Amino acid sequence: MRYRETMWLNQQTLDAIRIMAELATRWPRLTRASDLVDVTGISFVNIQKTVHALALARLLETSRGRHGGIRLARGPDEITIGEIVRAFEPKDCPVNFLVASTVSAGISALLFKAHRGFFQPLEATTLADLDLPSLNGEGHRRLEA
Repeated sequence: MRYRETMWLNQQTLDAIRIMAELATRWPRLTRASDLVDVTGISFVNIQKTVHALALARLLETSRGRHGGIRLARGPDEITIGEIVRAFEPKDCPVNFLVASTVSAGISALLFKAHRGFFQPLEATTLADLDLPSLNGEGHRRLEA
């Protein structure tokens, strides 16, 4: 069996990155969740669920009401992609590093190193680093996964 040479992220993580990237282009304005549907291609229900999780992770601010909406909790240059990913993915590599056996110690160390290598560029990249084009007026663009 041949394995792909990539690490998989769950769909909600990818949606969160896309939502946060879009909100970065609108910073510091409030945006309605419904306005993100056409731009991101993510269903309204999934946007609601993801925005709720991002707010619980203190990455988004939300306000209700007629003039309510959502926006980044901090500037795009202060939020890393790693923070977003960590809000949705397991906190540690799915390997038990506490097993003190001579057989698994080397394997665990290798997988931990690979896990850290995957997150390092995500932690070093902010939303502002993505260099996304901003919307002009009411124009729409669709973010691709």
